[in-house]
Amino acid sequence: MDGPLCDISRHARNGSDAPQLSPVPPYLDFDEHALPTPKQLTDAASCVVIAENGIRVHFGDLFKEKKTIVIFIRHFWCSLCQDYMFSLSSTVDPKLLKQADVNLVVIGNGSFSMIKSYRQIFRTPFAVYTDPSMRLHNALGMMSLRKAGPKSPTKRGSYVRHGKVNGLAMVVANALRTGMPIWEKGGDPSQLGGEFVFGPGLTATFAHRMPNAGCHAPILRVLAAAGV
Repeated sequence: MDGPLCDISRHARNGSDAPQLSPVPPYLDFDEHALPTPKQLTDAASCVVIAENGIRVHFGDLFKEKKTIVIFIRHFWCSLCQDYMFSLSSTVDPKLLKQADVNLVVIGNGSFSMIKSYRQIFRTPFAVYTDPSMRLHNALGMMSLRKAGPKSPTKRGSYVRHGKVNGLAMVVANALRTGMPIWEKGGDPSQLGGEFVFGPGLTATFAHRMPNAGCHAPILRVLAAAGV
């Protein structure tokens, strides 16, 4: 959602929970489906993500031992990504993931203080992390809307259930219902996400980078790519 609540997500870019890391790497040429190169994998694995409890871990530790589906959402106030999370939560059976020996994690780019209530919205059992620095997004070649230009495609996934107005209403209702800390940073509204399958170790077998704000890969396609 790129509207009034996006202003909420802009105000605390330099919050105390942002990790002190080196500057982001140069923006990479966009390729929607290219698998990360060995260098990209190494760079990404060394990036830091923050868990719900504020603990910082290296991204590579999330898939060091097991194949892992990684879903990169946009900012925590995005109604389009909330639609995707509802689709994910209603479609993905944790028991099937366990049987296939596959993990699934979600990564945003806002304050870790928002993760607990964000997970409550969807009653998701899956771990959510965040990278406010967006070094990880850059390392894996995900696009920023500031880089997309006027010819960025406008197609939307079938999971999208809300337009701007009712999307705003949904996000506000969800925030009130779960007590989301609206004073915290929701994330960068210009940063797009994507879906990847990593591991075990420094390997990747699936990659999809969002070409626009409403174009996550269908979750069943991602599951199939992970062998679920």
